[in-house]
Parts: sequence; C-alpha cells; structure tokens
Amino acid sequence: MNSPPARLLLLALLVVAPGVRALESDAQQPIDIRARSVEANEKTGVSVYRGDVVMTQGSLRIEADRLEVTLRAGRVQLVRGWGEPARVRSRTDAGEELRGRGRRLEYRAQPRELDLYGDVELRRDGDVLTGAEAVHYSFAHRTFVARGGAESQVHAVIQPAPPAAGQ
Repeated sequence: MNSPPARLLLLALLVVAPGVRALESDAQQPIDIRARSVEANEKTGVSVYRGDVVMTQGSLRIEADRLEVTLRAGRVQLVRGWGEPARVRSRTDAGEELRGRGRRLEYRAQPRELDLYGDVELRRDGDVLTGAEAVHYSFAHRTFVARGGAESQVHAVIQPAPPAAGQ
C-alpha cells in the first residue's frame, strides 16, 4: 500500500470515520466506502468517490454512482450522492426500516436529516411514499415533508397499526 492512490484511499477512509449515522449507535461504527475511484482534498475536507459507490456505517447504507463526503474538524458534515437511482437504507432509533431512492440525496450527519430529490420513493416499514420530487426526512424527530412535481401528486400508502395486545 505504498502507491499514492492507495495511500490517498486509506487516508480518505480514515478521515471519514467519525460521524455519519441514522441510528444513534451507528456513530460508534466504522465507515466502509467502496468505489472504483476516490479524489480527496485535505484542504477543503471534500472526498469524491465514483463508480458503483457503496458506503456503510452500522445500519446506514448509501449506494450511488457518485458520492461526495464533506468533513469539518475531522467529522462528517454532509454526504451527497447522485445515481440512477441513488439509494439509502437505515434503521431508525424506533427500530423502523427506512429505504429511499431518488436521483440525488443529501445526508447531514448533524442534525441527522436526509433529503431525496427527483422521482423519489420512500419506504418506512410497510408505508410507501411515491410521486414526490423532493422529500425531507428527520431521523431525530421522525418527521418528513414531501413535495410533488408541477404535474404530479404525492401518493402515500399507510399500513394500519397492528392491534394492541389483548384486543
């Protein structure tokens, strides 16, 4: 691992390690990023991964054609992904599985928020949201806001809650 590209990849992986998460416990997990190439700029704190990119940390998994990771003071601030589609999967603190896809995504480590753009689909356990051009999801508050396009409507399918025990 003495070649400059290999050292740059190792440095980028080490610098990215703290911060990105969906579950609170994910912050203690290492980040693993696989890609065909990486360009890292220590001065700006931005690393750009290209080619079948897969980033995981604990329950958080992001898949994209291109992934840009921004660091400040050694901590991940922002992850941006582009793809056809870019995908995200995680578990919430409440134990729900969250899956999303869109042409573009942005994940802000603090305050634990996800934005999806372009032909968005969002699934939380059995609930499904489609037809949105943009969705904002807050892991911390367990809330989302969806916006349809100029010619489309947002479509939601919400599963009924299971009956309470003893009913």
